[in-house]
Amino acid sequence: MDVSQFGFWIAILFGGVIIASLSAYQQYGSDEFRVKPVIRDFCIGAFLTATVYMFIPDTIQELISSSQSTMASILPTSSPSPSSVDIELHTGPARF
Repeated sequence: MDVSQFGFWIAILFGGVIIASLSAYQQYGSDEFRVKPVIRDFCIGAFLTATVYMFIPDTIQELISSSQSTMASILPTSSPSPSSVDIELHTGPARF
């Protein structure tokens, strides 16, 4: 999967979760909690975020990469350093 497609799905998920959480908060304030409006609002938020992503993909990719670098600096990692990872390089014609 391409990195830009991965960012697209992160943006859709994030937008849907934000709008659905606001809807769920509003539902908790009412007398009766219903799940259908929350799911509907998740779909609306995902659609709106996908629409925004089509207009400004570079900005959203920068936001995702900056948040990933911030999370990487906050969370301790035990992964090996990049210099110790062997990269397998394939050359020649494609083998389908």
